[in-house]
Amino acid sequence: MDSRRKVLHNVRHIIFDLDGTLVRIPVPWKQVYNRLSALLGYRVTSIVALYAKIWNSNEYDVVSRIVEEYELSAIDNIEVLDNSPEIIKRLSEKYTLSLVTLQSTKVMNKILNKLGISSFFRAKISRDISPIRYEQILKAVDITNIPARNTLVVGDLLNDVESAIKAGCLAILIIREEVQKKEMNEKYMMIRNLEELYSLLY
Repeated sequence: MDSRRKVLHNVRHIIFDLDGTLVRIPVPWKQVYNRLSALLGYRVTSIVALYAKIWNSNEYDVVSRIVEEYELSAIDNIEVLDNSPEIIKRLSEKYTLSLVTLQSTKVMNKILNKLGISSFFRAKISRDISPIRYEQILKAVDITNIPARNTLVVGDLLNDVESAIKAGCLAILIIREEVQKKEMNEKYMMIRNLEELYSLLY
């Protein structure tokens, strides 16, 4: 028996990241970073770090709206990953599902409606509520009223799994490239795609 199955045996609630996990949103980040760097007067190289730095400030609102412009422009060209809408639908029959995303509420809703999966998520937490992944996870746990110990977070960034573990949740990191997998610390549970996640949970 796969040892990962034993770890996941008591999962009742699954929190998914959006961009990089369920879909890929082709935002031209180099262009975005250049624009934000010019606006803020210092070099921007990570949107995750920037959101955390300027959260709850007037700068945050301005930056978020600028990024939203690019996200909205990219929606028509999103790439659906691993047949995610079908997997979400199947998982929703057994598990409570939530979504956390660094996209805005407007962008999040447009993408979920485009994929036809909005109704499958009990909690939907965008960066408009908080751009801090740890806080997003805690909010989803609170809304669903399912303990963190029975909650699994699925994402494609180290920040996703580290935030999940900090919140007391289980975590799975999606590594779609073998090269990436070799670079990652083996202490994290890893999968290659969402089909592998489904096979571990059923």
